Amino acid sequence: MSDTKTVTFKVVREETWYPEYEVPAHLDNDEVLEYIHNEVPDKVFDEMLNKYTLNTDIDVEIVEETADA
Repeated sequence: MSDTKTVTFKVVREETWYPEYEVPAHLDNDEVLEYIHNEVPDKVFDEMLNKYTLNTDIDVEIVEETADA
């Protein structure tokens, strides 16, 4: 039987996508952000509806190792 050890990993996933959504033309940038947060449209916030622009970055690091008996 081979020796083993248990390793605890930290996995961080960051997803970014670039939806387009029509908003009233008279709004400034702060008002657009408030508008979109109030509307919460799936077209903006659903990553699967935006899968063609979806970019996922994954970072993995070891945080703890313990020897198994």
